[in-house]
Amino acid sequence: MPKTAPPAAPRPHLTNASAVVSQYYQDITDHDYAAAWALGGSHIAGTSYDRWVAGFGTTQSITLGTLSEFGASRVHALLYATQTDGTLKTYAGDYTVADGVLVGASIRQTN
Repeated sequence: MPKTAPPAAPRPHLTNASAVVSQYYQDITDHDYAAAWALGGSHIAGTSYDRWVAGFGTTQSITLGTLSEFGASRVHALLYATQTDGTLKTYAGDYTVADGVLVGASIRQTN
């Protein structure tokens, strides 16, 4: 039977789009997948919670390289994902934030 995302602990409402993107990747780095899912992972994953979590199985940590805000709701970010084998994958993407959560993303691997 598929697992469902457990409820995330209440947290302050984030209104800054960059803060939302930063917190999302911090939650993933902390392996707090339920919190990241609640912060919008459910909107941008394109898959089930279990498959989305499994996709981070070889991710040790994610560092944000740069964040550029375009208005109040759009952010462009460069991401550096350190893998458990020590290799590094880089990604670039645009994120849309509404009401304190991610509602859209276009992310691509760059290496």
